[in-house]
Amino acid sequence: MAAYDNHVLPFLWLKGEAHETITEYLEQIAGADIREVCLESRTHPEFCRDGWWADLRFIIGECKRLGLKIWLLDDAHFPTGYANGALAGEDVDPALKKTVLKHRTVTVVGPQPSTVIKLGNLMDPTERFVGAATFDAAGAPLDFELSVEQADGTPARLRFDAPAGITTVELFVTSQKTGFRDEYINMVDADSCRALIDAVYEPTFEHLGDEFGCTILGFFTDEPGFMNEKGTALDDASTSSFIGRGDMALPWSDELARRLHEALGASWLAELRGLWTRDPAGARVRHTYMDIATQLYRSCFDEQIGDWCRERDVMHIGHVIEDKSCHTRLGQGAGHYFRAVAGQDMAGIDVVINQLAPGIDHGPYSYFHGAWNMEFFTYALAKLGSSAARLDPKKQGRCMAEVFGAFGWHEGLREMKWIADHMLVRGVNWFTPHAFSMAPFPDWDCPPHFYAHGNNPQWPHFGQLMSYMNRTATLLSGGYATRPVAILYHADAEWAGSAIPIERVAAELTRAQIDLDFVPAEAFEDEDRYEVSIADGMLTVNDCRYQAFVMPGASFIGSATAQAVRRMMAAGVMVLAVDEVPSALYDADGAVELGELAATPLADTAGVLASVGLQTVVTDTPQPWLRALRYERADETYVMLVNEHPRERIDCTVALATGERLCGTRLDLLNGAEPVAFDGALELAPFESCFVVLKTDGELESRDDADMGSSDALALDINDPWTVALSPAGGNGAFGEPQKLKHLCDLTADLFTGTCGTYRYHASFELANDCADAAIDLGDVYEVATLTLDGRPLGTRICPPYRFAIDPLAAGTHELTVDVINTLDHAVPDIFALTEPVAPSGILGPVTLCGQNLPK
Repeated sequence: MAAYDNHVLPFLWLKGEAHETITEYLEQIAGADIREVCLESRTHPEFCRDGWWADLRFIIGECKRLGLKIWLLDDAHFPTGYANGALAGEDVDPALKKTVLKHRTVTVVGPQPSTVIKLGNLMDPTERFVGAATFDAAGAPLDFELSVEQADGTPARLRFDAPAGITTVELFVTSQKTGFRDEYINMVDADSCRALIDAVYEPTFEHLGDEFGCTILGFFTDEPGFMNEKGTALDDASTSSFIGRGDMALPWSDELARRLHEALGASWLAELRGLWTRDPAGARVRHTYMDIATQLYRSCFDEQIGDWCRERDVMHIGHVIEDKSCHTRLGQGAGHYFRAVAGQDMAGIDVVINQLAPGIDHGPYSYFHGAWNMEFFTYALAKLGSSAARLDPKKQGRCMAEVFGAFGWHEGLREMKWIADHMLVRGVNWFTPHAFSMAPFPDWDCPPHFYAHGNNPQWPHFGQLMSYMNRTATLLSGGYATRPVAILYHADAEWAGSAIPIERVAAELTRAQIDLDFVPAEAFEDEDRYEVSIADGMLTVNDCRYQAFVMPGASFIGSATAQAVRRMMAAGVMVLAVDEVPSALYDADGAVELGELAATPLADTAGVLASVGLQTVVTDTPQPWLRALRYERADETYVMLVNEHPRERIDCTVALATGERLCGTRLDLLNGAEPVAFDGALELAPFESCFVVLKTDGELESRDDADMGSSDALALDINDPWTVALSPAGGNGAFGEPQKLKHLCDLTADLFTGTCGTYRYHASFELANDCADAAIDLGDVYEVATLTLDGRPLGTRICPPYRFAIDPLAAGTHELTVDVINTLDHAVPDIFALTEPVAPSGILGPVTLCGQNLPK
């Protein structure tokens, strides 16, 4: 494809650097085939003051000169919600401050007349009494009068006649003292959220409004959340901030209280007890609370900001914290992924700190501060974003991923390309690479840094990756992905009771090349946001069409979802309940009736769906590491195929679910190789991906596939003695004295220990005959390789396969030069090395010449 759009907007950290340095970095960014940049304050010393506006005006001028557009981080520091300190200090209106609901119990042995419980808390002057409820020893509500006595207009005492036996009094109070980000806005209060707009957005418009919709494209919101507590990690690598935990302080506001009271009725105070237990009897109140809280998060925070932006011709993008189940929980999470990003013009996700690791797709994975659940990151995270991008019309299919950040210096272009493919094949089509740091090198703050004042030796080839991401994302935008399966998003079920997380089901389907979306239960409840039709074997949600509906096992289901399931079953949509069929409703009394629906074991789910033709591609042998995406765009059909295993090759035949061969034209958008015919025989090296442009029926009849290459090509090992010289990273580009190698090996194991830079290999080989249809394969390389043959550059490979097509070679001697660049972790320490292995360096081989007329 000749023309393509920009889909990359990397972070550029601003800390008040000299304008000369800023210019240098913007020029480097523009030179790497990047046309947008996201400016991050990162504790700029004058954020939203004169120095900040002066820097932005200068940057805008430079960006106009270089053809760059700008996005702006929307707060003084990470995460969003600090509102540039607007709610910090003592002179802030208490009505705007972050507020939580707490509870405590007082136990009384009766009978005891005129029992008094003092209200108030000497350790927390912000505490305010909300109400109380009483229960007997068995937990049943008691009905007797509680008298609230005032002092100076404030509830001071609770007086009552305690009946015989044990009485438990549940006291419900609000507090603005949580011990975690107390100065942050209250996500369930519209006026409090407005403080962020008043503190950052409005001043930006006042100073730079003339550039809105021109040079300034929009604002980036970074990891906002309820922030009612920090939370801790559980044994399953999820956060402890789940509704029903006995000591949780819950997000609160007057509007939340009003809606909760209205939903629960006159006895609402007695029902609140269920917010701090996981007992099935409290399922309704837990779900009701979380339903209201996440709706308020959506309207008070995300939609208020999004509406403000769109009214001024800019966009609202960003992401929340998704990891450790935060996307369905409180604390640093936002409770419900789809609602949390509902106001954004792009869906958004991020991966940081080695949350993706090639070849590790399940179980815990250690990082320096805990462990990750790799099944979630591999099989759910990107799909959450791309599902929201498809289901929300305002997003127009756009999903952004913040990528590459805080992996450490071991992450080079090889792994970055793997991450990019991981996202692209799952429907992510916008990227915020993390990050360009202008701090002095080495900056210990979350490497890798892409340019690093010229000290990152792989930087000259970074633009090759950016061009690939732009080309591929353009191809996967503006069209329609075929995803035949809808998986019910498990948030609502988890609030109420037990639920299988979506990643466990998605993993089974993805390994079998069955594509999917996650669909929230609110799709069947909110007719203003979701248009749903169920007919003729098809579920359609906002124009997304599904042939199957899969429910992860759960004990509870919503009334509207249950009704939709019954309609699907009657209309011929395949419905599966994985491991468990819901038996109760979380929003109504009584058991749920789902006809003859029986549980399908998790291990059988993919097979059942494959049996009715729902695979994107069908392989002749199982390929659990093959990822496939089918995309329709501009009257063409593309299939993206990715090998996600870092060591194992894929060698199989692929067909469509209809039984037809997957035939067409194979494209290499990374290296710019000429398109070749594809007949269904798929070979993918580790890290390799390709596109197949499907043929029409007419093309299948008229096209000759004899040009797929000759099967009698031979291979010649290039074993002549090699020499290698080092040009160290950050040096002047000069190479040291060449060293002779006895054999190809890890250079940093002995000869060049503790070094990083460019290693220049040289060897020669002799041909007795002319050689046609030739290629040179370097074998295993770490990790960026540029090949020159007889003085002619043949290109650069940033990941496997390290194979270079060459012109026919004449008989005689030929000179081979290969420049290989390793990663900076060999020379520069970082904290991420505590749990990340160090890869070898250089060419491990074998290096082979492939072609005709070679000696056998």
